[in-house]
Amino acid sequence: MMSLTTMNPATRRLIKIMPEDAALTSEMFDILLGDNLAVRREYIVENGADYIEAADVS
Repeated sequence: MMSLTTMNPATRRLIKIMPEDAALTSEMFDILLGDNLAVRREYIVENGADYIEAADVS
């Protein structure tokens, strides 16, 4: 699966993270990958519509 998504040069997206972005990046990782499901759900409810076009739901 990784070869089809994350590791595929045709579809992957690299984003440069600067040190000043570290706190926000850490916060987003905690929200999206952390154990607090209520916070993740709240974030998705509030922001999910912004990403619906990029979602692969096939």
